Amino acid sequence: MRSSATTTIGTGATLAALMLLGACTTLVPLAADYPGPVARPSEVDTLESVAGDLPLAIQDESELRERARFIVHRLSVPSPSDPAQSIEFEYYDVDGDGRTPVIVLLPIFTGNPGIQRFFARYFANQGWAAIVVLRTRDPLEVLVAPEATVQRNLKDYRRVLDWIEQIPDLDASRIGVFGVSLGAMDAVMLAALDKRVDALVVAMAGGDLPYLVRNTNYRRVVRSVDQIASREGTNREGLSEKLDAEIATDPLVLAPYVDAERVLMIMTRTDAIIPFEAQQRLRASLGSPEALRLVTGHRPSVLLFPKVRSAAFEFFARRFELEHLVLASNRPEPTSR
Repeated sequence: MRSSATTTIGTGATLAALMLLGACTTLVPLAADYPGPVARPSEVDTLESVAGDLPLAIQDESELRERARFIVHRLSVPSPSDPAQSIEFEYYDVDGDGRTPVIVLLPIFTGNPGIQRFFARYFANQGWAAIVVLRTRDPLEVLVAPEATVQRNLKDYRRVLDWIEQIPDLDASRIGVFGVSLGAMDAVMLAALDKRVDALVVAMAGGDLPYLVRNTNYRRVVRSVDQIASREGTNREGLSEKLDAEIATDPLVLAPYVDAERVLMIMTRTDAIIPFEAQQRLRASLGSPEALRLVTGHRPSVLLFPKVRSAAFEFFARRFELEHLVLASNRPEPTSR
């Protein structure tokens, strides 16, 4: 058995390493010469369409767990892309009678909701509602039918925003969207297409899917890319060129339509899954928004998630307060009698 002294030394070394990592972060401000978002062309506006006549009634609901300050419900609504399928999500319903901001957390590539729940619990403990959107489809479909898959996912996410608008306890004028990795890339595209997104925090996001297919070292993707390329009688470069020809809806393409003042990027400088170059290209396309740069790679960044969590909360709080002030200033003055 290890002595208590040895355990204390080990714990101290771990804390020291975490403090060192935390200190090696850089906050880069929004570009001083940012001119504002680019107006969306009409062909992009057509991507907004969602089957508005579909019912938004809950298909299924169950209570998952209860905490001191919130209750987590699991819900599902019909998918606008295929009413026979469901959009499933967890709703962190906070205590209180007032209307609260809400943070929508989009799924990572694997679909494991652990990361989303880590952040959702924090936001809920601060008094904000949270929505953890669950992944119910194979993310590798994007390699086979890229454009259809991307658009279907975005329509599903927009349907979640529709649901938020009909809940009296939720303030639809203060919706934040949070994404990590693939979820972050989806978040950028969602914000570009839906003006209801008031604030956006994206962690480890890149643009240009064909570029990422060629350059990622994520084993599951690399293995699938090689298998699909072999089946189609080509190689990774050939499959990348095919994707480039088929994909119109990409974070790098839609990023200029997002207001950079509403964006915080979390960037990982030594990332081999979403290369830092891809992250830099996306930031440039967004208009160089505020960014927190970490010294870690993709997976090791989890060590700094407590810092990311605090930075995300502070950014959302700033944006929500600005939105509150704007709404207040636009209200008509009371008439005197």
